[in-house]
Amino acid sequence: MVSVVKVTVTRITDHCPFYKEGDSFLIRQQCFDPACATPRQFCLHSLKDIYDTWKEVRRGPVGGKASVGCMDKGKAQFELERLDDADLPGWH
Repeated sequence: MVSVVKVTVTRITDHCPFYKEGDSFLIRQQCFDPACATPRQFCLHSLKDIYDTWKEVRRGPVGGKASVGCMDKGKAQFELERLDDADLPGWH
């Protein structure tokens, strides 16, 4: 069983070349699969911004949520939500 956290873009306050409101992707354990995500590109800075919040949410209860803004003056706001654990095969 692995933890699953859904990341959703809840707000864009200025031009963001990577995300739009409503975009989402899943982080299963410590991996994300861009093929299962709505964004076609990922901002490396935003992944760093999300990381610490993801660590807290993935250890919390199912349904737990937290929000974080990106380092670029908070242009993108992300909501992270802990989903039910998933029974997935080993990572390769």
